[in-house]
Amino acid sequence: MILFLDFDGVLHLEGEGHLPVESPFCFLPRLEALLREFAEVRIVISSMWRERHTLDQLREFFSDDLRHRIVGVTPLPVRGPGGYAPARREGEILAWLETHGGVEQPWVAPDDAEWQFDRYLHRLVVCGSFVGFDEAAELALRAHFEGLAK
Repeated sequence: MILFLDFDGVLHLEGEGHLPVESPFCFLPRLEALLREFAEVRIVISSMWRERHTLDQLREFFSDDLRHRIVGVTPLPVRGPGGYAPARREGEILAWLETHGGVEQPWVAPDDAEWQFDRYLHRLVVCGSFVGFDEAAELALRAHFEGLAK
């Protein structure tokens, strides 16, 4: 199972108009606790943070025992005139999968941008930008992970 992980609106709250993060990674302990129960899950960073940080820098946000499970980042979006990137996270995820073994692999994506997914909404765990990775999102992600074990 591959977990495509967004940061803003998932691991911490993201306010309207992309307000500065007041408690960065405040939901990371909840996610890490869940990940420790499912050792087969690998992580690919799909967050826009991948534009400002190297893979090694992104790993540093996570606990030592989980860093090795972060296996990559999705490809950066192609920007149009004026720097605009039509951010279609689902397309970036599929591009990563095609390069790394094929799109048939099991995957899931906790994300607060539901509008960035079209065909694979069943692989999305919706997190509210003002709520983040709460108990409901944890239960939904657990159900995806447990589905792999069946």
